Amino acid sequence: MGSGMERVASILERERELLESLLFKLVETRLILQANELRFLGRATGEVDLARTRCREIDLVRAATVDAHTPGASLRELASGAQEPWPGILRDHHDTLASVVAEIELTAHQNAELARLGLDAMKLTPVPAGAVAPSDDRTELNRLARGAALTSVLGTAARLRMPDLLLFLR
Repeated sequence: MGSGMERVASILERERELLESLLFKLVETRLILQANELRFLGRATGEVDLARTRCREIDLVRAATVDAHTPGASLRELASGAQEPWPGILRDHHDTLASVVAEIELTAHQNAELARLGLDAMKLTPVPAGAVAPSDDRTELNRLARGAALTSVLGTAARLRMPDLLLFLR
């Protein structure tokens, strides 16, 4: 089972790297929100979605690999049933993954809050007189684009749920 544990550990390392990449993209999005550079939010949320997809793919690979050895086992259960030196290595993976997941959840929540605040501010900001006039169509389009960009941050945060990974880390 040694080579099986090596494969699991290798996948866990790759999963950590991908989760850290996702966290990086979320932090990047937060900084864009804080800087009020909303023109880049579409790109940022697209990159978050791509990083999330990569995390989901490795999550499936990890689940299939673990299930081939110990169906339905959590990472703690794998560690407790493994031979030396794997228990310590798997516990370290557990601690690292749990920490990164907590940071992802916090950062996604912060991003959603900033997006909500931005949307609320847009509702409170009076539309300039005559904004619906043809000469001011660009102002209204910019306003709509800003609203759509902020809404996309909320959608991205909602799609970040990782129930399978959380179950594995229980």
